[in-house]
Amino acid sequence: MNKCTIGIDVGGTHIKIGVFDAEMNLLAEDKFLTDAESTAAELMDFLGLQTAALMKKAGVTREDVRGVGAAFPASIDARRGATLESSNIVQLNDQPVRDMLHQRLELPVYVDNDGNLAALAEHRFDAGRGYDNLIYATLATGIGGGLIINGQLYRGMHGMAGEIGHMFISDSTGYPCGCGVIGCVQSISSGLFMARYAMDRIKEGEESRILDYAGTLSNIDMMAVGRALQVNDPLALEVVNRGAEYLGRMFHSLNQIFDINVFVYGGGITNLGHRFTDRMIASYKHHSLIDQKYPAKFLPAELGERAEMIGAALLVP
Repeated sequence: MNKCTIGIDVGGTHIKIGVFDAEMNLLAEDKFLTDAESTAAELMDFLGLQTAALMKKAGVTREDVRGVGAAFPASIDARRGATLESSNIVQLNDQPVRDMLHQRLELPVYVDNDGNLAALAEHRFDAGRGYDNLIYATLATGIGGGLIINGQLYRGMHGMAGEIGHMFISDSTGYPCGCGVIGCVQSISSGLFMARYAMDRIKEGEESRILDYAGTLSNIDMMAVGRALQVNDPLALEVVNRGAEYLGRMFHSLNQIFDINVFVYGGGITNLGHRFTDRMIASYKHHSLIDQKYPAKFLPAELGERAEMIGAALLVP
């Protein structure tokens, strides 16, 4: 068999693992819930065991695999192959994940930020094809991103470029984020904190169908918000409009910094539909005078929840 690659996507909510052949055809994949209570070592043990099981399912031996790529929701020190800071899986802070995975898999391992790898996959295969410069945004449990500049993934001086979710956009709005800031866009517009905002408004006495769909306060998530949005629940509309407004401001600032106005967006929050994305784009246009001369392109990602996993496999040289 030609040399295969393996892509691992470690997300704040789910873990996805895929085995690909030399032409990047998907041979086998699996998906698991992320155990937020596990230690870094336990998480690596789990990845090792499940990757080995998936290789067996695909009929692939270690000799058939030329390497493993892994995407993490964290700033990455590319030189050391280490996670520096993760706001969604804090046990991964300052962990040598490349070496930890290598010890368990006995294969070459390459690691990068999940937003970078989603950008790489969309640029190579789908929504971003044909654009030498684009900004990719993951809008999900957290907010991440990746930059394609002059046709290449841009990692910055320390391998940590593209952390757009921690762009500071407000000094009066937001929740404490794992990055240490109150007022970064993730602290306002991520799925985690949009759901928390809905929960707090209901605690304050706001009546909402969101609670009907969630069942209990502690179960409020963006799926419940989305279902309430479909029946025009006022609080659901407030939650969605608030999150979309600040995302529009984020994209405006990114355009001002990089002079890039091609935006590819994906992630679970986009399942809210056009009422969310239309408001996000309208917010951008409201704040961006330059858009009248150079209209932005907002392109929905096409690879869906597999983007990071595919990008991780592409990381293997």
